[in-house]
Amino acid sequence: MFTRRLISGPSFNLIRNCTRESAFSGDDGKSAKLTGEILNKDDRIFYAIGATEELLSYIGLTKEYAVEAQHEYIHKLTRIQTVLIDINTAISKYDSMSKQKIPKKHTKELEEWNSKYSKELPAPELYIIPGGGICSASLHVARSLCRRTERVLVPLVREGGLDKEAQVYMNRLADFLFTLSRIASKLDKRTESIYQPQPGETLQAQ
Repeated sequence: MFTRRLISGPSFNLIRNCTRESAFSGDDGKSAKLTGEILNKDDRIFYAIGATEELLSYIGLTKEYAVEAQHEYIHKLTRIQTVLIDINTAISKYDSMSKQKIPKKHTKELEEWNSKYSKELPAPELYIIPGGGICSASLHVARSLCRRTERVLVPLVREGGLDKEAQVYMNRLADFLFTLSRIASKLDKRTESIYQPQPGETLQAQ
C-alpha cells in the first residue's frame, strides 16, 4: 500500500504551497526561481540547485540501504535531507540584498554527531578506499557528491547572494558522511581497505 508521510522543516510551508508546473513549461530551456526570476536552465543557480537535489536524492538511497541493514542512524539522514531542502530554497531565492539565513544550529548538530561517532572508531588512516559494504560505499558516494555541491556553492557565497552557513554546512556534512561511512562498515562487520602510499608519495586528503 502506498502511503505518504509529512516531514516538517523551516521551509515546509513555502514548499507545500508551491504548485508544480508541467515540465512542458521548460521546453525553451528556461525556468523560474522562487523569486519569479526567469533564468536559463544552465545558469549556475540551477546548477547549484541540481547539485543539491542530487545529493538530497542520493542520501535518500543511502537511507534505504541503512533501513535494510537496520542501522541506527536513519533518522539523522532524514534530518539532513530536510536541511538540504532548506538550502535549496535559499539558493532559489539567491539575492545579495535579502538572502535567506541558514541557522547555525544545523551545523552544530552535525558537529555533535560527528564527534560522538568518531569516539566509536579508531583514528582514520591516511586514505580509506571506498567500499566496506553497500551502506558504507553509498555513503562514500554521498560524501563525494557533497564536496561537489560545496564547490558550486562557493561562488554564490563569495558574491554575497547565499548565506555562508550553507557552504559551512556542506563542509561539515562531507566530514560527517565520511565518519558515517566508517560507522556503517563497522556495523556491517566489514573490513576497511587502506591505501598504502609509496615512500615519498603524498596523497590528497579525503
